[in-house]
Amino acid sequence: MIGRILTVAKREFAGYFDHATAYILLVIFLGINFYFYFQEAYLLGEASLRPMLSLLPWLLLFFIPAVCMRSFAEERNAGTLELVLAQPIQVAEFLLGKFLGVLFFLLIAMAGTLGIPLGLTFGADLQWGVVFSQYLGSMFLISALIAVGLWASSLTRNQVTAFIIGVTVSFALYLIGLPTVTLSLPAPLAAVATRLGVLGHFSNVARGVIDLRDVLYFAALGTAFFSLTYFSVMRERLSRNRPAYGRLRVGVLGLVGIAVFAALAGAQLRGRLDLTPGKVYTLSPPTADLLRGLDDLVTIKLFQSAELPVQLEPVSRDVNDLLRDLDATGGANVNLVRANPDEDPDAQEEAGLLGIRPVPFQIRADDEVSYQERYFALAIQYAGESQIVPLVRQTADLEYRLASMIRALTRPERPTIGILTGHGELSLDAGLRLARGRLALEYDLMEFRVDSTTAAVPDSIDILVIAGGRTPLEPAAGEILSRFVDEGGSLFILKSGVTADMQALYAGPTFDPALDSLLQARGLGIVPSLAFDFLLHEQVQVPSQGGALIVPYPPWALAQPASEHVIVDGVANVPIRFGSPLLVEVEDSTLVTPLLATSEGGGRLQTPLSIDAMQDWAAIIAPGGEISEEDVTTEILALAYTQPGGGRIVLAGSSSLVHDETLQQSMSGLAGMIFFQNAIDWLAQDEALISIRSKDRAPPLLLFPNEWLPDLTRYGNLAGVPLLFVLVGVLRLARRRQVQQRSFTEGGALL
Repeated sequence: MIGRILTVAKREFAGYFDHATAYILLVIFLGINFYFYFQEAYLLGEASLRPMLSLLPWLLLFFIPAVCMRSFAEERNAGTLELVLAQPIQVAEFLLGKFLGVLFFLLIAMAGTLGIPLGLTFGADLQWGVVFSQYLGSMFLISALIAVGLWASSLTRNQVTAFIIGVTVSFALYLIGLPTVTLSLPAPLAAVATRLGVLGHFSNVARGVIDLRDVLYFAALGTAFFSLTYFSVMRERLSRNRPAYGRLRVGVLGLVGIAVFAALAGAQLRGRLDLTPGKVYTLSPPTADLLRGLDDLVTIKLFQSAELPVQLEPVSRDVNDLLRDLDATGGANVNLVRANPDEDPDAQEEAGLLGIRPVPFQIRADDEVSYQERYFALAIQYAGESQIVPLVRQTADLEYRLASMIRALTRPERPTIGILTGHGELSLDAGLRLARGRLALEYDLMEFRVDSTTAAVPDSIDILVIAGGRTPLEPAAGEILSRFVDEGGSLFILKSGVTADMQALYAGPTFDPALDSLLQARGLGIVPSLAFDFLLHEQVQVPSQGGALIVPYPPWALAQPASEHVIVDGVANVPIRFGSPLLVEVEDSTLVTPLLATSEGGGRLQTPLSIDAMQDWAAIIAPGGEISEEDVTTEILALAYTQPGGGRIVLAGSSSLVHDETLQQSMSGLAGMIFFQNAIDWLAQDEALISIRSKDRAPPLLLFPNEWLPDLTRYGNLAGVPLLFVLVGVLRLARRRQVQQRSFTEGGALL
């Protein structure tokens, strides 16, 4: 059986490479793929296959029907289908052989794209587990579309007709899961359409998680169309008046029905393989330890309407996965309750008492669009107290939010963070509003001001934060802060050694003698110069006559982890705007750990200087000409210090990383917030949730060490790979033509 299947597969596979059409298709597929991938990937600066995966389904929408259209249509046209089926081979074996032959050809096409991840390794530490999952997800999608294409080819003798049918049906499978369609359907049908749509399942696998539900969906889809192809071929061999034809039709319809049922009911299955770095979609060990260490019952309540808006369906799947994991891990310590306030008046009343209100969404029912209210909220309850998530919109940080709520409810005391004010620092109401919202989940917050009556930092403050400041501290304030650290208090200083004026486009040095004295006594310091990073930085928008220009801006460095300290575990690309390098002259190097630093293209600029984004930064960094290795070096931008017999200090050369404006505008703003929260936890000597918060789903940045490597990677793929296929095609077709032109002797030997 296997031998017959492989024989058909080999015949089908070889048939593609006996014609120039196959090579033309491969070159077009790879050329379009490479061109659009590198256009977007280099613009984003990410070492990720996401740009390729966003385009791939739409390329395959036309590519696979074009490949499959000849499989049966050509056989029928040439009259070879009846001849082959007259041989000692089962129809199912013949179909499987056809399927494998097409699959092998498409594997060759996908193998041609491997140059992308291989090229990215020159500029980043690629997440190979995610890459494997993405290629596996592509294989799932390709297999399903092959089944559709073969079915379309089995319906007709005309290849163009088969191509049109294949594209139409594949597009319909794409379309039914898209929001533009599901939002126009009644809620029950929208939920069914979402589960049957191809693209949603493909994106689930492409994120780096192989889920049993997605595997079952693609298997069911392939089975359904394979069964239809079997019926299409067999019906020509059976008389419609014979009972065998009726049994065939019922059997095929039964298989299709089972496949559809499996695709829908498979949503209830559990089981997944998380291949992401750090297993970001898997429950973290600290969360498991927290749940197992509870001394009393914690109740997790999910208030969810039966018919959720279609835009929340993917979120609902992830939420329910997480809740099941929490319930299973917590055992007797966790009570998971699900309630539908729309149908249960008691649940509705309880939700209202907790402060949970329904949210209006656009719903389509009975061909009418209306706004209806729906519940999708979570509540954590413990010992008569509760915390809520009034609407679950995304799940990127949901595990951390729930774990922090459980810890806040179950621990006896909450540490207090003091925010120093009175010198132009960022405050809870000005600049730290977003940070306040995050910190309030786990800590008590208060503002602290030093005046002539202040003798010491209050005992109630465990951590004191100094975020920026326009005027220097008073000498007495510096002495108070120094004693605070000596007595075991923790200090978080976020302060630059320069002042930047974006209106005047000018940056000048700034000094704070009292704070500098506090740091110098411990071998630390803030250098009054402007740090830059010529390789890894943010971009700014500059007005121009044609609209706006996006230009690189080296003074807005994207800091990278400088060690394996717990604070920077999973943290990268922290935005340090107008930051300053830090000075370290500590005799005992074990007391200091660098946390964040520039890349190898970093350095410092003496101030005052212009900060105009349109100036030639290369000329400023290296006035003598091109930038050389002597002009750049790695600069420390944040560090952690542990004072013997005293407290802890975290020092960062800028307060921008936690400023509301940066968090809202910077693409890497979340990294700054995570670093800030991790540092607070370390200062509080409470590091339980750092690894949960630091789960990073963002791909690594693409940073090539040499200027010529990006072009080598781009054009090596864009031109080199298609050219290789062209060369192979020319040689193979030339060899085939040469053999065909040679004459034979009467006995069959070549002359």
